[in-house]
Amino acid sequence: MTFKVRVGPAQIAIHHTVTVLVTEPNGEMPWPSDRGLYLLDTRLISAWSVQANGESWDLLNGGAVRHDTARIYLTNREFLTEDGTIPRRTLSFVLSRRVDGGLHEDLDITNHGRTAIRFNLEVLVRSDFADVFDVKAKRNIRRGHISSSWSDGQTLTTAYRNEDFVRAVTITVQPPELNVVYANGRLSFEVKLNPGE
Repeated sequence: MTFKVRVGPAQIAIHHTVTVLVTEPNGEMPWPSDRGLYLLDTRLISAWSVQANGESWDLLNGGAVRHDTARIYLTNREFLTEDGTIPRRTLSFVLSRRVDGGLHEDLDITNHGRTAIRFNLEVLVRSDFADVFDVKAKRNIRRGHISSSWSDGQTLTTAYRNEDFVRAVTITVQPPELNVVYANGRLSFEVKLNPGE
């Protein structure tokens, strides 16, 4: 007798009560896809990625470490800065996520090179507030109205309204001294790291 073993799609899924986060193995949520941060039957965040001066990161390892927690280990590709080229695999990037009354993310980057470096870290984020059934059916239906506001240099609020249905997602950047800017769907700030930092 033979049987077929089916393996699901490569993804990381974590959850807590009615909140579910589904990402690619590298932590990204590409658009369009069924990845995202869901609350009840609504997808609050539909696209997410982190880039260093416009370059994506390479996955080393990662996964769910508990039902509500994921840890992903990445390294940099070679990229150009104002001060010169940062060679590939000079930086380690640990992305830690926990779903518990919201989503908490820690972005920890270490410089393993021999010189101090400076670059822009960009978090690309998009919200579509799609119904989970539309997402599963791959129906990209625009309903209602979405608006975003950036305040205090650290809080991005994106709100959705469709008649009497209202949802919102707020992203708060810590610590406040990061001097983050929000433009073109990206949260961006300068990173300065000495060797070993």
